[in-house]
Amino acid sequence: MLGSAAIVAVIGLAAVTAARVQRRSVEGTADLGEARLYAQSAVDMGLYLISSNANWRSAYPSGVWQQDVSLGAGKYTLEGVDPADGDLADSPTDPLVLTATGVKGAARHKTAVTLLADPQGYTCLETALHAGLNLVFNGATVTGNQTISSNALVTASLATINANVEAVGTITGGQYNGTNTPGVAPRTMPAADAFDYYLSNGTAISFAGIPKSQGTTTIEHVVFSPARNPYGGTTNAEGIYVINCASQTLRIREVRIVGTLVLLEPGGGSVIEQSVNWEAAVANYPALMVRGSVDIQITDNPLSESSGNVSYNPAGTPYQGDEDDDFADTYPSLITGLVYLSGSCNTNNAVTVDGAMVVGGVLTATGTLNLTYRTTFLDDPPPGFLAAIAMRVSHGTWKQVVN
Repeated sequence: MLGSAAIVAVIGLAAVTAARVQRRSVEGTADLGEARLYAQSAVDMGLYLISSNANWRSAYPSGVWQQDVSLGAGKYTLEGVDPADGDLADSPTDPLVLTATGVKGAARHKTAVTLLADPQGYTCLETALHAGLNLVFNGATVTGNQTISSNALVTASLATINANVEAVGTITGGQYNGTNTPGVAPRTMPAADAFDYYLSNGTAISFAGIPKSQGTTTIEHVVFSPARNPYGGTTNAEGIYVINCASQTLRIREVRIVGTLVLLEPGGGSVIEQSVNWEAAVANYPALMVRGSVDIQITDNPLSESSGNVSYNPAGTPYQGDEDDDFADTYPSLITGLVYLSGSCNTNNAVTVDGAMVVGGVLTATGTLNLTYRTTFLDDPPPGFLAAIAMRVSHGTWKQVVN
């Protein structure tokens, strides 16, 4: 049997050992807490790197962004990876997974979170109609279910405006049946590169190949769509067709368009008139892009197949699911989608735009202008209309990584 002295010694040794274990446990817990804080700091650094550098996707390729960076009494490593295809630079809307490792002593904590792209369109897409210069209403009746706006002045004469109106400058004249808000901040608008994507990905149509009617080059009694190109035969999967007018006059009337028509430098007197049924082939793409100025003077008379002896819903281009080769159908006359002109525009007769309309210069309206706003282009901006892309933490994706 152990003597009393030996027993006391054993008890003392056990007490010392227990104290050491407890101290190490406390220290280990503290170190683990600090390691967790270092990992969180690394994620915060990743968010800062993204927000402070518009070119972060190319500056920080998929992989390790920062390694063994000293912080406090420890260090951290930060990785950024594209979980979609491993290439952060190939798309501005690819997601990002940030993985951060914090280290303090023997303690190590690793955490990860997913960030999703939040595309933000130009603020001109927040309104049904926006002009970079003046809005002028002469004897017009304008109706809109969303605000109409100007980065300059709004003036009206013998006009009725059934919409809320805002302007950077003054709002004068006419009968306004909504709210008027002068003195607002200018809305942001597309830059000159708004056309780049469509020029790179569109199918060119020769201006000389378009027939003339009464001496004016005229697009009429035809169908444009991803499946049909009435001039030249080469089709475009996204329905993007580009016509360089080279300052010559172009007239568009009595047509059905399912696509994005891009007009470059149309000459004076260029006009879209009579009846058209027009929509983009890609849901969030513009229906019409004009680098320059064009007048829009369509009516509300239905587009009729019989008047032109043409089927506007031929094979490959159905209308509301139906296609045929007879000449018995009619279609509502309107433009559905985003309409963008870098120059100015005069509207007349009975123009209906179901989407949004943005004019870089002056918009002058006579007759009737009906505007039904869609948030599509603000929520999911098309190429050329993307002002910025913010990266947002995806709710519920924070997790501790064990490896």
